[in-house]
This record gives sequence, structure tokens and C-alpha cells, in this order.
Amino acid sequence: MNAKRFTNGTAQRSYILYAPTPWDSPRQPAHNLADALARHHRVLYVDPPLSPLSPIRYGWRGDSLRRMAAILDPRVRQVGALRVFGPVALPPIEHPRMRALSLPLLRAQIAYAARRAKLHEPVMLAWRGLPQLAHLAGESVRVGMIMDHPAAGASLLGRDAEQLEHEASAICESANLICTTSQPMHELLRERGWENQLVPFGFPAQLAGVYDSAAEPSEYAALPRPLLGYTGGIDDRLDFDLVLELADRFSHGSLVFVGAVSPRLSERARCLLAARKNIHLLGPKQQMQLPAYVRHLDVALMPYADTLFTRYQSPMKMWEYLYAGPPIVGSGAAELRRYPPPLVSYGESDGETVALIEQALADPEAGRDERRRFALANTWDDRASELDALVSKHLDDREQR
Repeated sequence: MNAKRFTNGTAQRSYILYAPTPWDSPRQPAHNLADALARHHRVLYVDPPLSPLSPIRYGWRGDSLRRMAAILDPRVRQVGALRVFGPVALPPIEHPRMRALSLPLLRAQIAYAARRAKLHEPVMLAWRGLPQLAHLAGESVRVGMIMDHPAAGASLLGRDAEQLEHEASAICESANLICTTSQPMHELLRERGWENQLVPFGFPAQLAGVYDSAAEPSEYAALPRPLLGYTGGIDDRLDFDLVLELADRFSHGSLVFVGAVSPRLSERARCLLAARKNIHLLGPKQQMQLPAYVRHLDVALMPYADTLFTRYQSPMKMWEYLYAGPPIVGSGAAELRRYPPPLVSYGESDGETVALIEQALADPEAGRDERRRFALANTWDDRASELDALVSKHLDDREQR
């Protein structure tokens, strides 16, 4: 592949990302990786297909008007250093019987967008749709991105578990290179016969200054300390029995949850969250607001239940917790065991988790500098470089063969 080279020796490539969430949605790994890649490469971020029937199928939501406007303006948008394209599918491509009708339109749109973005033999990163979208952009390498246990996310996504497993297998079969983000998922894929590369999440270094200058949120001022907090989606991955135990053990303090409550959250979990007056749901915040809510915690929590999903997930929030500085205590997510104290204190049981929080509160400054240094040594720019190196090695090996 002919490629322009920068002064640091990095070869400029084209990347096309078939992302799992729209560019204008809350930040997810695909957003961070796209941003990091775009600092050195030409990047096209392709949103999941949008259907004009979505408001009818899912009801009118806060972002429905904006998304419907996108249908009327199907341009390749320049957003910072990268380009974004939102294709339209009619009828919805999620329905297997309708896919044959939608695919020709979808493929034509993406091929057009790839030409408009001037992609040359791009590297394809696919969180979704790899078999259906392969070859249309003239890609040189197809990279399948498998982040979570496929079937385990069925209840969280409202999808069929068997169909999710089928889609993950189809991605692996069609990919030249498979990447995942947690050691347990890396091992599971190998057990299933899929060789893969581990590329963890990272810290968004562009937010370092925001964390450093973030003032205490006004909601915190009226809450009694210690302040134990969690940021992120509030769904059935969390261990709500543990949450209730923490509320009782630290009844003189406060538990805060900063994030959106899943519409699929079980009724039992909703009741447990409402069972104690010192549990506070502060709602979702914008990306630039979140650093303040983490930085000013006394302990940052990742109180996950031990489920099939959490055993294989890699919590992205850990990296932002690390730079924010407060002690981190987690449970349930096996990947957290790879980051021992002073990075993360991992509780194997509810009782051990409570004891670790008490220990953290006794010396909240312990390990702060180590956590921050570790975050800065593992940024999304580092992950983009690791991925780019894997692509280079694959191309070199293929050329030698």
C-alpha cells in the first residue's frame, strides 16, 4: 500500500469504522478510537443505519428530531479531524427478511461516502455488519472488534441471544484480524478457535486539563461525606444488593450515581435504589461535566454483579477514574483483577468490598500519583498506535506469504 509518511515514521492510512453507536451519542470506545486514529490517519466514522420508521418503532425520543433531520442531509460531515456519515436503511436492516431489500441501498451509500472521503484501500474496523459490508470500500484489511460476550448482552440490548452469537461468529469468520478489549474475552475467543489480539481501552488524554481544573459539583455540596460514587449507565450489570449494603454501612455518608437509568432496569433494582435516602441518582451529564463528578468523590465505585456479561466486559470508566485520582474499588468484572492496588482494589465478596472501601477512606491519597501516571501511560493514542502496529504486521506477514 502506498502511504504518506509523517516525520515520526507513522504511515498515513485510511480507516473506515462501522461503529456500534452514532457519532452524536454519548462517548463510547469507537468514538475515542476514531478520534485517536484521526490524529494521524484519514478516518470515516459510519453511524449505524437509520430508518425513517424508527420513531414509529421505538417511539419519539429526545434525539428523534435530530436523527430525522440527518436523514434529510445524508452528507459526509467533517467533524474535527475525521469524517462522519449516517446511512439510511429502508426498510430497517435489523429485520433479517428485510435485509435483502435494504442492503443494496446501504452498500451504495457507504461506497459513495468512502469515495467522497477519499479513502484509499482503507482498514475496516467493524463492530457490526462486517459480512454484509465487506469489500464495498476496497478495504485492505478487515478488523473485527469483539468487546463483550455476545449472548450475555441480550437482555441489556433487548436482543435475541442466539442472533447475537451468530452475528459475532460472522464477524470473526469475515475478519482478517480480530481484536478484543479484555483478557477474559481474549481467552474465550481463543477457546472457540478464534486467534485474536488484546487491545484494551485507554484514557482520553485530551480531558486531562478538564479533570485538573474541575470544580466540585453543586450537588455534592449538600451531601454528607464520605461520598461514594459511580458514573455510567445504571442497568442490571450492577450489584444492587451490594449497593444497599454500602448504603447501610455508610449511612452517615452518600452514594451517588451519575448516569442514565436503563429503561430495561428491573423493577427490583429500582426498588432497591429507592430504598435508602442516602442513595442519590443525579442523572446523565455531558462529557465535559463528568470529570468534576469523579474527581471530587472520596471513593470511585465499580460495583458490578458477577454475571456472564461482567465476567467478560472491560469497564471503560476505569481509565477515567484512574486519572481523576480517588481510590477505586470494584467487584464482579473479572478484568479489574488485572490492575492491582494501588490502581484498583477488587473485592471477591460483598464483605471484602466493604472492607476495601473502609481501607481506602482511611488513606484516600494513597496511590493517587501512581493511578494518574498509569492513565497517562495508557491513552487512546497509545491504543490507536497498538492497533496500527497490528495492521502493519498483518500486511507485512501477508506480503511475505
